[in-house]
Amino acid sequence: MKLIDSQVNAEALVELGMGAARLLCHGDIHTLARQFGYALSYGREPAVAIREDLNSSLSKVGAASLATAADLPVPTVLFYEANDSNLVALVECRVPADNGATVLVELVVTARGKEQHITLEEVSGA
Repeated sequence: MKLIDSQVNAEALVELGMGAARLLCHGDIHTLARQFGYALSYGREPAVAIREDLNSSLSKVGAASLATAADLPVPTVLFYEANDSNLVALVECRVPADNGATVLVELVVTARGKEQHITLEEVSGA
């Protein structure tokens, strides 16, 4: 998702992270994939890859499903100094599962010239 300059701040990135986590909790994987893409698709269709990685993550933490979106903690936002990887920021969302464990949802903000984008980087067992 292409960002405008006013979206590259902690408050706006927290909201984007919460939005991504809510979509995941509601099972709206197709909208999540359409909005944010998925960096770790590895040739798989992004929505399929997200669902597979979510199921694997839930299995890894011994959970059957994610908790409701009402239980979401505020994401953590980390900003990076200019670097060769063009990484601007990382948004980490620890999404509670039904057994109290968490699934880590990471989004990255990258820069290409003057354009900045946010992408769903990974869904993993935390």
